[in-house]
Amino acid sequence: MLADLVTLRTPDAVELDGALYRAPAPVTPAAQVLMVHGLTWNFYRGPSRWLPPRLAGAGYTCLSLNMRDHDLAEPRDFDLAHHDLRAGIDALFDLGARTVIVLGHGYACNKIVRYPARSDDHRIRHWILTTMGSVKRRHPEIWQAGLEAAAAMTGQILVVQGAIDASLEGRARGDEFAAAATSARVEVRLLEGGNHYFDQRHDELAAAVIEWLRASL
Repeated sequence: MLADLVTLRTPDAVELDGALYRAPAPVTPAAQVLMVHGLTWNFYRGPSRWLPPRLAGAGYTCLSLNMRDHDLAEPRDFDLAHHDLRAGIDALFDLGARTVIVLGHGYACNKIVRYPARSDDHRIRHWILTTMGSVKRRHPEIWQAGLEAAAAMTGQILVVQGAIDASLEGRARGDEFAAAATSARVEVRLLEGGNHYFDQRHDELAAAVIEWLRASL
């Protein structure tokens, strides 16, 4: 599937590159997805590369967007991440989305969880968090910051963890987050055979996400 390369400007004047995958047959009313990469990644590698075209094929236009700390091996500018997310969310609403879903992988989940509290933007009611919680081992302060902000999230949240991911205790991290997100309805799923990056489980992750979207929207 072809994608349009885009450049967005954040509220604090940082330029972010990304790829927009337009749904050939969009769902009605229009629901569009912002895809956010994890640590060391960017919009054109990993889940941010292979998941958006699958979602677009199912009717959900998807914007895969670089964060300002893309490609870095260590966290940086964590407290500014809400500006990057806001740029992507605004862009999708400007494209005509009635609903925007924010979908993150790995470290991105920690940014997403803090978004409502940091931005005071409460338009988002659907969230998808994949491979959530591995940051707790190396950066427990970032994990804790997310838990403290989770109560500001509202709506419905899907957490998908790889069942064989040795880098995190998927069920425990998902349940820990669910207990903190007191204003939202959280569903935690373990994807059989899935590792940290869902290698060899691309179609299965896409199917789980699409199934949840169709049931939730």
